[in-house]
Amino acid sequence: MVEQFKHRASHVELCQWLTVPRSSHYYRPSNQKRGHKPSECTQRMDGTRVANQVVVSTLIEQVYSQEFVRYGYQLSTEELRELGFVINEKKVYRLMKENGLLLEKITSGRFKRNWVKWRKIENAQPLDHLCMDIKYVYVHGSRRNAYLLAIMDVATRYVLGWSLRWSMKHTDVILSLHGALHGYTTESITLRTDNGSRFIAHGLQKYLTNQQITHEFTHVATPEENSYVESLFSCVDRDVIQSYEFENLYHAKDVFERYFNHHNVKRRRHALGRKSPLQYWNSHFHCYPVRPPIQKYGDFVKGDDTIKNQTRLSSLVLPLTKSEYEVNLPDQDDNKREIVLNVFEKSVQVIGD
Repeated sequence: MVEQFKHRASHVELCQWLTVPRSSHYYRPSNQKRGHKPSECTQRMDGTRVANQVVVSTLIEQVYSQEFVRYGYQLSTEELRELGFVINEKKVYRLMKENGLLLEKITSGRFKRNWVKWRKIENAQPLDHLCMDIKYVYVHGSRRNAYLLAIMDVATRYVLGWSLRWSMKHTDVILSLHGALHGYTTESITLRTDNGSRFIAHGLQKYLTNQQITHEFTHVATPEENSYVESLFSCVDRDVIQSYEFENLYHAKDVFERYFNHHNVKRRRHALGRKSPLQYWNSHFHCYPVRPPIQKYGDFVKGDDTIKNQTRLSSLVLPLTKSEYEVNLPDQDDNKREIVLNVFEKSVQVIGD
């Protein structure tokens, strides 16, 4: 208003009419950091002054070049003082920050969690909402439990990835999640898990933050909030765990490889209108830009969104011995059984070569 009517009245009168202080009218922001301008030189013990870049170069060449030296700004200040610089910790912190020399902050304690707001997910699209959980699998031959990790898409009930290990750390979760989402855009994905030690690890939170994945946690003692993957584990328990006695971890991996391929391609789910996850994905989301992976037994090829086709190494896992493979064959006559075993021996020889 002052600029518009400055030719009809003085600035003093216009500011009085608008109840605006003249200092506010004449103020022009400088777009610079407030306060005194930081010094560009540093004094030495002998009275000479050197540029700040000399201090940074001295810190890199004489302090950080030593083996096993990973100092923060406080210990770096003591080293610079030993080298003859008159400098305080605030200035060292500023110089290290400007030159990217500060160590990463170590976060301790609990972080703020995003709790589940809605128990049931409505109008989900493929790869918008994922569920992840871990289940014990007893390996009879080893007399111990293994950990089965499953990553499932909520909209289609498609198992995008799984892992079976003797121990399951947050690094294993990151590797499985990275392999399942390879080739897909992750900015709009929401991941739902419980409060297990692997899922609340700071390393996993850092990875999800870098991938721009929203992580939400179910409330304590509320497994129904993660009912999608719990339903999957119910099928796994009935169809696999109660039906097989695993001789070793390799035998269990081979069985779960066949089962999850069968689950994605052929197994009908009531929640999907008695269709398999792959059929439901292709029929209900045929115009959706994210295409489902193309799965066959023995390989795992991603859809059109990948840069190139991939083959999972886990798909090449076979039972260790001929007897283990023979146990899993269906009932059939001796001639067909002998033919299948011969094919198995040839495939093992090809993989070995």
